[in-house]
Amino acid sequence: TAPVFDRVVRTAGDVTTTSTTLVDLTGATVTITTGAFPVAVGAAQVYRNSVNDLGHFNVDVDGTLIIGTSGLRSYADGADRSIMLCFSTLTAVLTAAAHTLKEQWKVASGTGTIEANAAVPHTFWAHEIR
Repeated sequence: TAPVFDRVVRTAGDVTTTSTTLVDLTGATVTITTGAFPVAVGAAQVYRNSVNDLGHFNVDVDGTLIIGTSGLRSYADGADRSIMLCFSTLTAVLTAAAHTLKEQWKVASGTGTIEANAAVPHTFWAHEIR
């Protein structure tokens, strides 16, 4: 059987958060039915913060975080300056079943923004590795 994959591409409407605890990034959720294999997952996105502070990004698989408790962190490059922020990671071997994968994020302070428009889309993807 061929590996399964899915992606979501957001092209209309930036996403913002002021949350200092991890929350789902709106529109960045996929559900795939896998065999007993790991899944590569990642995002391609443009991030900025209103006060030049940390943003943290993680992946939730069926309710379990896979990049530590806070996730990967990134500094903005000055207040309200956009940076390309891409990441990828690999899950452990999953059970043969349907799995929901979500990108989550938080800020240390300020307002974090993920840009999402026709010129600068946000992409979140998952691909089973066989």
